Amino acid sequence: MANTLTGTQPLPWPRRARRFLDVGWTFLVVYLSYKRIQRNKKLTPRQRELQLSRAHTRNAERIYRLATRLEGMMIKTCQFISSRADIAPTEYVSVLSRLQDSVPARPFSQVVAVFRREFGQHPDALFDGFTRSPIASASLAQVHRARTKDGQDVAVKVQYPGIDRILETDLRNIGILVRILARLEKNFDFRVLMNELNKDMPRELDFELEGRSSERVAADLAHRPDIKIPRVFWETTRRRVLTTEFIEATKISDIETLVAEGIDPNQVALIMTEAYCEQILVHGYFHADPHPGNLFVLPGPVVVFLDFGLSKELPEEFRRNYAQLIMALIKQDDAAMVEAFRAIGFKTRSDDPESLVALGKSFFEYGGAERKPYVDQDVMPEVNERLSRILQANPVTEIPGDILLIFRVLGLMSGLQKRLDSRVDVIDTITPYAEGEARKIADLASGDAAR
Repeated sequence: MANTLTGTQPLPWPRRARRFLDVGWTFLVVYLSYKRIQRNKKLTPRQRELQLSRAHTRNAERIYRLATRLEGMMIKTCQFISSRADIAPTEYVSVLSRLQDSVPARPFSQVVAVFRREFGQHPDALFDGFTRSPIASASLAQVHRARTKDGQDVAVKVQYPGIDRILETDLRNIGILVRILARLEKNFDFRVLMNELNKDMPRELDFELEGRSSERVAADLAHRPDIKIPRVFWETTRRRVLTTEFIEATKISDIETLVAEGIDPNQVALIMTEAYCEQILVHGYFHADPHPGNLFVLPGPVVVFLDFGLSKELPEEFRRNYAQLIMALIKQDDAAMVEAFRAIGFKTRSDDPESLVALGKSFFEYGGAERKPYVDQDVMPEVNERLSRILQANPVTEIPGDILLIFRVLGLMSGLQKRLDSRVDVIDTITPYAEGEARKIADLASGDAAR
């Protein structure tokens, strides 16, 4: 029976079962290792800290081995964890960062098979100097450097054969584990996130859609000379092959090289922050995967955005309400905050607004008294404890799916801001964009009233 999610046949049952057992066993071992430490009341704070550090290292290595063995969703999950340098334990960041852009590559014969399927030709017939070994490999595809017949250097992204079937299987298996976790730990209910993953993942498999997304964001940000998005070569792009301009640049997380090149990491952080403010608040269409493997830097500095497979278009009404929410958060206007949260689709068990107010205030509380542009690990436990207590009394029962990828971007950017040792004032940076949209909304409302 065809898969209703991706339109492909699912993996055979034995392979699906093996993947489920592999992921499930690793999940169980990791979960129990932390539960054992949590329940040991005899440990001193120092002993607990040492045991947790050792557990983090062992579990990160377990997950790394699992991801390199299974690939698919496991690699994407590891990339997300390793990008959260602001909150993830350093042991996880250190181990799982190896999967940012150096996933074990597929043999060149598989690349040829994809080209024959998409173009009916060997890559050498379409390109000059097509490299046999990839320059980068990730969760869904690997990238080869090549030269067009008219001499332009390009990066050719080639999807792994059968990755659609693997992703479908992983989504089903992880969905089962998420439901189990929600029963075991009431504070870790990720079922809304899984629903969004089921909608978004198939889009990442369509490289023609990715090309159109990159062109759309490039047009939206064309007025900014400090942002670069590679040009798409459509004549050698298909659903499973994407050809773009090749750009030699420094990885955004390679701080040592940035400094050696005379690039100010704080300026890089500011450009990145402004780019996302404009994409989300002004245009309502944004690159939703800012992990270190997708952002690079040229002297200037110029921030280069790669991989638009995970992009998001916000409904116009949602975008306007989100701008109103940002203004309410900036002004710390509790009533406006609650109204905006409800307008964009948040619901709580009771009408008591305290949960939504606490949720809104936590956005800036996580930065601490210094208003850091990333999560301050010193204040995070206190904010989490207070927020958890309030949400337990009146839990959020519905979260709008449209905001989940924004949360993802905010989380990944927080991790990057920490790596860049950013001093960007997020409130000062975001305010002009939010105010501009608020004025447009007010003008529209007054215009409607006049008519």
